[in-house]
Amino acid sequence: MTEENKMNPFMGMKEQQAMEPQLQVKELPDEVRERIKKHSERTGETYDDVKEYYLTSIKEIFSCDDWEVEDEDLLIDWTESVFVQSRKGSTQGSNTSVWVGHFLGVDGKVGNRGEGLINWLIRTFRESPNDFFATGNGHYEAKEGMWTIKTQDSVIDTGESTENPPSVGINVGGNDYVAFVSKNGYAYSRDEMGRYSWFLGHNKDVFQETGDMALWRVDMKDDDTQRAIRVGEPCMIQVMPPKDDETNDFRKTILNTREGFVDTIQYTNDFVDEDEKKLLKPSTFWVDSRFHDYFVPLEDFDDAFRTKKEVTAQGNAFGPLVTTKGRVVRMSTESRESEYDEDGRSYSFSISSQALQSNKGVGRGSEVFCNVGSAVHDLTNVFSFRDADGELMEYAEGTVLYLFGRVGMMQSNGEEYPKLKVMGVYANPRLARRRVGGGDTDTTQFR
Repeated sequence: MTEENKMNPFMGMKEQQAMEPQLQVKELPDEVRERIKKHSERTGETYDDVKEYYLTSIKEIFSCDDWEVEDEDLLIDWTESVFVQSRKGSTQGSNTSVWVGHFLGVDGKVGNRGEGLINWLIRTFRESPNDFFATGNGHYEAKEGMWTIKTQDSVIDTGESTENPPSVGINVGGNDYVAFVSKNGYAYSRDEMGRYSWFLGHNKDVFQETGDMALWRVDMKDDDTQRAIRVGEPCMIQVMPPKDDETNDFRKTILNTREGFVDTIQYTNDFVDEDEKKLLKPSTFWVDSRFHDYFVPLEDFDDAFRTKKEVTAQGNAFGPLVTTKGRVVRMSTESRESEYDEDGRSYSFSISSQALQSNKGVGRGSEVFCNVGSAVHDLTNVFSFRDADGELMEYAEGTVLYLFGRVGMMQSNGEEYPKLKVMGVYANPRLARRRVGGGDTDTTQFR
């Protein structure tokens, strides 16, 4: 090493590596390997597959063609970027694409997307233990105060005390647990919570070429299930569309995401030409029959329910999903208890229109009762609109709303009347009356 480079650690290290190439590190740093291992355990993929994904990702994202010449700290930091981005689900090719349109609203309930596989594992263990072990999965057993997992070929030490239930164990009764086990011998969880948000639009290329649009379920995962979205605003989203050969009608409508999806939403109308941007306003996008057939005026709710309702195997009828438009005639921003809601509360307001009042007069049928669940209230700003500066403002009675939800029927004094289970609301700021006080009907709110 030259005298000059003894004082320069950067150049000194380069000289030393040049003189002693046999000393260069040929294995990933310990911390990187540990994080690859943990991600492998979490997803059930092999260590080698996850390692390959990591190396491919840092090459594509950070232009790292040769990791062996990179600084150890940098390699470790890159794991954060790679594995936080894909911390849920597989690291295999995601096949994401850009879709454009509007969010219309969100579903009121969260569901476990792994529930079907979990139920299958429990059923297999109870009905056919031989088949259960043949799948490569495992059964928890206590040994000297610690949990082990018995598989067909081995016994896995978990390092977890029997004082607590196993962290990824699935209870099959009492203190009995089973687990999914990966090919590399680690137990992992299949729990993955999801909430559907409703999206009106299409693949960007399809939309730009044909203007076609449809109604889709965007499956938001884990923390995203509690994240707010902006209803009625043009946006671009990165999603995993259904497979081309998908045969299940329900799954054909699902756009999949990974946790962190909400942070990637781009609220913009730049995906259309300047003279077409006016068409993306909810007053057109939600209503115009040239685009879709989801819009149903309030006065046609009765007919829509009768002609488009579906009946479950248990005999329960549910109406169609619709977009509609109405003026708020009564509202309450205070919650009330609800045993059917995931958070135990709901909200309500009523809407009407000139056409509905002309048909029904001033009686009970002259307005449509709207029920709002806690998730819809919390995640879509149901009682607010955005002013010209983008600030959220609360609206008052008399405001014109564009709504998305499911039509139903309710009984009152022996008569049936339409109702709407609201999943999303857009209040046009040009048609909104700003609320001064709370959600009451006092005239001071219109000052």
